[in-house]
Amino acid sequence: MLISDWAVAMNLIAIALLGFVIAALLMSCAWLLLGRFIHFFSIKSQKSLIWAWVAGPWVLGLTTMLLFSPLFENTPLYKWIEVAAHWHHLYVFQLSSWHGVSVILFIFFSVALIIIKGWQLHRQTSAVQMLNAFSSSHQKSYGQHSVVVLQSDVPTAFTSGLFNPICYVSSGLINNLSDKELDIVVQHELAHACNKDPLSKLFIAFLSAYYPKKIAIDLNAKYSLITEYLADQATAMQHSAEDVADTLVKVTRLQKAIPAQIHSPALSYFGTDNISQRVQQLLKPINRTIPLIIPVSLMLILLCLTVLAVDVTHHLVESIFTHS
Repeated sequence: MLISDWAVAMNLIAIALLGFVIAALLMSCAWLLLGRFIHFFSIKSQKSLIWAWVAGPWVLGLTTMLLFSPLFENTPLYKWIEVAAHWHHLYVFQLSSWHGVSVILFIFFSVALIIIKGWQLHRQTSAVQMLNAFSSSHQKSYGQHSVVVLQSDVPTAFTSGLFNPICYVSSGLINNLSDKELDIVVQHELAHACNKDPLSKLFIAFLSAYYPKKIAIDLNAKYSLITEYLADQATAMQHSAEDVADTLVKVTRLQKAIPAQIHSPALSYFGTDNISQRVQQLLKPINRTIPLIIPVSLMLILLCLTVLAVDVTHHLVESIFTHS
C-alpha cells in the first residue's frame, strides 16, 4: 500500500487513465456522428480536426487529472468541481486494486503498441532498402533538391523516411511521363518530404490505435488523404491544377497493372487511392473554414462529460469491489 505523495501520484495516474478511456469512448461516438461532415471544410481545417480527435483523449484525460488534483484544493474551481465529482481515498493507493491493475494493463498495452509499430516501421524500412539494393538507384537533381531514381520498370513514386524524408521515382515512371508531368510528380513528393508526412502519418497511426479499430482505420485513411490534398495543392502553386489532375490520373492508370504497393503510414505514394476526390479538390477546392468556437465548445462539453463519467465510474466500481 502506498500512502501520501506517492499514493496521490498513482491515483492521479489512475484518474488520467480512466479519463482517457472515457474520453476515447465519447470521442468515438462523436466521430460516428460528426466525422462524415468534416469534408465540408477546408483541407487545413480537416487536418486540424483530425489532430484534435487523435490528441483529444490525451488532453481530456490529463485535464481531468489536473481538475481532481490537490493543486486546486484551495481554489473556487476545485470546490465547484467537488460538488459534482470527487475521488475516494486520494492519499491511499493499492497496487493490487482495480486502479493499479488498470494502470499496469495500460502500460503493457502501450509498450506492446510501440513494439508493433516499431516492427512495422522496421519491415517497411528494410523493404525500401532492399528495393534500393536491387534496383541500382542513383540520385538526380531537380533544382535545389534531389530524388533517388530507382532502376525499376514498376511505375511508382513515393517518399520514405521520418526525420530526413527521401523522395523516390522509378525509371519505369520517368520513361512514361513528359518533362512537365515528371516535374509535377517530383514536386508532389518533395511537398511530402517538406511536410514530413511519413512522420506525421506514423504519429497519427500510433495515437489513433487507442480508438476502436474501425474508427482508427477511418482516421488514418482521412489523414492520409489530407496529406495528399496538401501535396497536390503545393504542386498546383507551380503548375496548373488541371495539369496536376491530368498527371494524377495518368500515373494512376499506369499503376493499375503493377503489383500491390507496400501500405505503411511511413510511406507517401503519388497516385494511390481516392483519385476522384483529389481531382475534385484540385479543380474545385473547398475554402470554408470551421469556426473556432465549434471545436472549443465541443471539447468543453466532452471535458464536462468526462469529469462526470470518471466520478460515476469510480463510485460504481468502488461499490462493486467494496473499496478494494
